[in-house]
Amino acid sequence: MLNVVTFLETLVNRNEDGRILVIRSSDLNKSQIKFILLNPANHFNDVVSQARSIIVAGGTMEPVSEFKDQLFGNLGVPNSRIHHFSCGHVIPKDNILPLVLCAGPSNRKFDLTFENRTKAETLKEISMTIANLCNIVPKGTVCFFPSYDYEALVYNYMSENQFVERISKKKTIFREPKKSSEVDKVLSDYAKAVEKEGGGALLLSVIGGKLSEGLNFSDDLGRCVIVVGMPYANIKSLYIQEKMKYLDTHLKQGAGQEYYRNSCMKAVNQSIGRAIRHANDYASMVLLDVRYGSPHVQQLLPGWIKERLQVHDSFGPMFKSIGVFFQSKKSA
Repeated sequence: MLNVVTFLETLVNRNEDGRILVIRSSDLNKSQIKFILLNPANHFNDVVSQARSIIVAGGTMEPVSEFKDQLFGNLGVPNSRIHHFSCGHVIPKDNILPLVLCAGPSNRKFDLTFENRTKAETLKEISMTIANLCNIVPKGTVCFFPSYDYEALVYNYMSENQFVERISKKKTIFREPKKSSEVDKVLSDYAKAVEKEGGGALLLSVIGGKLSEGLNFSDDLGRCVIVVGMPYANIKSLYIQEKMKYLDTHLKQGAGQEYYRNSCMKAVNQSIGRAIRHANDYASMVLLDVRYGSPHVQQLLPGWIKERLQVHDSFGPMFKSIGVFFQSKKSA
């Protein structure tokens, strides 16, 4: 009943700012009626009009361009009054090793677009890369996938082609559960496997899932974060289509595409930030997708990542770089 009341209350919003989505399914339990608010700026209007200064602070807010346009530009605030300040990171520069890997051990390009990412040769390249990294990265490794379905696809391929067996000789493998009630148990078991003498673990997770935000994989829990592909939202989603259309119409042409791209990179930035949690921490981040090699995409990464980023077109130099990085920490 509370959900119905909340839904009815949302209908008092201005018509042009909201949409009612009806999602039908043959399974009645999966059918939905949703209200989506396309213009959050109206709820911010009183604050902007009455306050002399406004500070919007947060952790992972990059990239912020469409955020500023929607929240302030949409209300007529000139760019000259908007000041963006981003702090550096507290850790020494030598304590992180962010890497872009454009090709796997067989020198096949990581073209992980929707059309190519399910091909057997792509799955093999991903599996070989993860297996090789598990051989050299100490303790805990967290690997993020764009969706639960894709995580399951890669895991099943790894299982059917002896990669799970191979990795398990070095690290115990855990998978992010779909049920929230099971998360604490998985995290506890993962931590025990990492902390065990001579132990190590690989945690397969999902970007935007239960483990990509708000959780700390500090110290040995996250010595390496692997991001497989780019988590673009389903472009056929009614919400995405309506949001992009609204921004193009009411903000500026191209604002919808900018929102779509930035939403993807915000999710990536949330995930790679899970491993560095204090001043003495250290970790490597590996982005698997040739698209991360684009300077335009790299501009959407946080400053503390960009200034140390290495782009490798082949697997060998990347693998050597990680080996040197962890060897230096071992001897420090």
